[in-house]
Amino acid sequence: MFMKKSCGVLFILLSLSLVAQKKITHIKTVPVIDPDIEKVARDYYAHFTNIKGEKISETENRIEYSSKINPKGAVESTIMQIKSLDNSYSWQALMLDTEDYTQAVSKYKQLYKQLNGTKLSLNDGKSYRLKGTYEIPDEVQGFASTILELYAGEIEIHKFKIEITLNHNIPEWSVKIYLYEKRVDED
Repeated sequence: MFMKKSCGVLFILLSLSLVAQKKITHIKTVPVIDPDIEKVARDYYAHFTNIKGEKISETENRIEYSSKINPKGAVESTIMQIKSLDNSYSWQALMLDTEDYTQAVSKYKQLYKQLNGTKLSLNDGKSYRLKGTYEIPDEVQGFASTILELYAGEIEIHKFKIEITLNHNIPEWSVKIYLYEKRVDED
């Protein structure tokens, strides 16, 4: 009798243990993208020479290249060269394309939480922190944009920007990350 009860209790404990372990494996993990963003940022001032892939297209005013760095979870990433006297460059990653507004907002917010406050070390040997104010999306407006800027201590590096966007291109909602240098507007 004692043996039957012991076996029964042991069976129940093992079953509970297996169920608990099974639930642990279903925890949803979010891809960490900040190491990839840091690699892109490190190559920015070299016009993305080290991460520039093959030429995708070219017009009179611009050249689009594939990027060798595709952040985890990204659909695609590209580099854009604007042909001008100073040959401006920007990098972008399409992180999500969906018809589900709620899913797009969730991704937009997730990217902001991951990148805001992130430390970056650039090729100048200094450590910087990304900071920005979250823009709350509005489905009616169809667009939201949060700009993160580099700070060295409390000093803002004005030109360098990382922008997270949520955009409605009917019927799809797209979430993108851009890395660029803001130029002074000329009149």
